Amino acid sequence: MSQHFVTRGKVKIAYDRRGDGPPVVLVQGLGMNGGMWLALAGGLVKSGFKVVVPDNRGTGASDAPRPPYRMRELADDLAAVLEDSGVGPALVVGISLGGMIAQHLALRHPAQVGGMVLAATTCGPPVGNLPRVGFIPLMLRSLLGDRRALRPLRLWLVHERSLERNPEIFAAWDREARRQPTPWSGLMGQLAAAAGHSTGFQLGRIRCPVEVIAGSDDRIIPPESARILARRIPGAHLTVVPDAGHAFPLEAPRALPEAIGRVQARITELQSARAGTV
Repeated sequence: MSQHFVTRGKVKIAYDRRGDGPPVVLVQGLGMNGGMWLALAGGLVKSGFKVVVPDNRGTGASDAPRPPYRMRELADDLAAVLEDSGVGPALVVGISLGGMIAQHLALRHPAQVGGMVLAATTCGPPVGNLPRVGFIPLMLRSLLGDRRALRPLRLWLVHERSLERNPEIFAAWDREARRQPTPWSGLMGQLAAAAGHSTGFQLGRIRCPVEVIAGSDDRIIPPESARILARRIPGAHLTVVPDAGHAFPLEAPRALPEAIGRVQARITELQSARAGTV
């Protein structure tokens, strides 16, 4: 991928872009840079998509200003990336915090969003719930180098059987995290943004094709949050990945590409229908 930068105020946001075809934007979760999508971006390029992968404010090669951050800032950062890359309207794929950002993007900048895959995420209170916070102390201890926190943290992220079957399931994530560690300012800023997330009463305004997808055993954002999103967003489809947790893309690598393909098919169908009425 080729790295690009766009500046909002005094904050520089990094993103990578490659491929040709229908545009897909991949938005990562709390404290995770865009490289932690691992092989997904390359696989989508091979499938004929143009792929844009931002480093959210506070992660990767993007700036990490002092906290707190706000969801509207993260959404506006993403809108600036889409405008700078010239790919909108795009199919926006957001996981966890990234799914929250995607919701705010669709509400604040609807012309930039052609469709969405909302993965392992929530609309927030009072309609939905915030993520369970029990994993945060483990995450902080892990970042401080306490290896005793690693296994319990992993069990918050994936199904226990997945970790037993593949003890190295997080190896590529770990390598990427070591390559570009997230600064404390970025992590705390994103946590503050997540704490203020609330879209439940506005979701009826979303009119693009949407698939909501979650692991059946997600301990951080339980699948009931996905069901609420799917009920609230007009025409949204719901997929629950069996025997998988919050980090279900590691456990079921085909689940997200298949969801992206289904949403892209709906986008293409809508585009054809509109062209036929002109």
